[in-house]
Amino acid sequence: MTDPTPQALATPTPEATRHLIAFRGERTATGPATWGQQHIWRDIVAMLPDTAFFNIAQVAFVPPGVDLPGVLEQVAQLTSRHESLRTLAVPGADATLQQRVLAEGTFEVDVLELTGAEHGAELREHFAGAARRLEARGFDNTAEVPFRALVGVLDGVPQAVVLCLSHFAADLAGVRLLAGELGALLAARAGGGEAPPCPPAREPLEQAEFENSPDGLRMEEKALRHWSTQLDRAPADNFPRPPGDPAAPRFWRGELVSRAVPEALRAAAERHRSTVPNVLLAATATLLARSEGLEACGLKLVTANRFRPELHHAVGNVAQEVFIAIDVSGGSFTDVLRSVWTSTLGAHRNGQFRPERARALAEEAGVAVDCLVNDLWSTTWDTPDRPALSPGQLAQVARQSVFRWADRLDQDEVAFFLETFAVFEDPGLIRITLLGDTSRMEPARIEGFLRGLERVLLALAEGDLPPADFPSVAALNVPGPVPR
Repeated sequence: MTDPTPQALATPTPEATRHLIAFRGERTATGPATWGQQHIWRDIVAMLPDTAFFNIAQVAFVPPGVDLPGVLEQVAQLTSRHESLRTLAVPGADATLQQRVLAEGTFEVDVLELTGAEHGAELREHFAGAARRLEARGFDNTAEVPFRALVGVLDGVPQAVVLCLSHFAADLAGVRLLAGELGALLAARAGGGEAPPCPPAREPLEQAEFENSPDGLRMEEKALRHWSTQLDRAPADNFPRPPGDPAAPRFWRGELVSRAVPEALRAAAERHRSTVPNVLLAATATLLARSEGLEACGLKLVTANRFRPELHHAVGNVAQEVFIAIDVSGGSFTDVLRSVWTSTLGAHRNGQFRPERARALAEEAGVAVDCLVNDLWSTTWDTPDRPALSPGQLAQVARQSVFRWADRLDQDEVAFFLETFAVFEDPGLIRITLLGDTSRMEPARIEGFLRGLERVLLALAEGDLPPADFPSVAALNVPGPVPR
């Protein structure tokens, strides 16, 4: 008798059941797309129509006392309360983009039903896997509403809901607001109270109307003047050497999962009297620029654009990419942190404009704006309520970090795109991804940059690290002079 294989002994992955849930809103209407929608459509959706990389998901937990029909009813309420969840993209023949709000229709909800007796410790893993599958399906923004959900049910009792939106519909802040609102609706349902009112906020159609008003256009001119100032201070290209032969596919995304980086960032921020996001951005810019022999770095960041009261609670896509120049020529890391603080403060105050106008400014200035940093992790990370790790402990934890290749793409418009994410299964981890153009960063350099960034953060946790020393600490070779 032969021994059973591991596959035969493994618990089969349960399948979710898909439901179509009806929604009804107050109006059907069509109007111009917002500047945020235009950016997502032209720079991401139209260029990479089959990708689901730019979907956004958030979790809301279900309190005791709400059954599955009650959960589905409250999720449907979200689509009635927020027009962005029932808005389609309407591309025109003349390259213009409009948005169309639907008064009624359906959206998908997957229900994953598990039993504790069958799955035991694998419950969290099954739910996380189902959430990843939900997020991995792309949206057709011209034909289906940009919203879907997953409900995890254990022994007949709903436990959690994953809300998944296309980036065309909402930015990260908007999806987090939506998850918080669902939590409040479910809590009211569980307690037998009235549903909390929908917080007042500007809908996407009204946002587009404002953007095209005299006040909106004056705001745009101010933002574009800031762009011009930053372009004047940035290098023409963060990768000054001529491109090499690309790999096939051309764009590779590496991923580092680390428990040491959050601890190192925490210690470095305390040591340098800064914030965790600023330390991460400053370290990234310094390593990128100095490893290419430069003394300044030009980067695009994402700004939330929620300073105005009418946008504080907006469930929509109002975030846009802003450009900053970071000076890394100083003798200490503190000098870089100072440059990061002043650059980002100005950029976040000037983040609303038509993307094509900013692109034209960059082309006129002869500056490549193809390097991006999007830090999604630090906005959700909470400092642990325990002493920081010692340098020796940090070094030991860093040996557990894992690198892998996440995906490879034939088409993109970036040379360098670094993002950070929380890890659903373990809040003590950070996931850092780097998408690189292999004609500018060969695959080994993509992996080397991620591992090198971890090394410099560990060094910054112990003390100051002069910008000129970043490449050697990271074990990244600095290229020779750029040929003339």
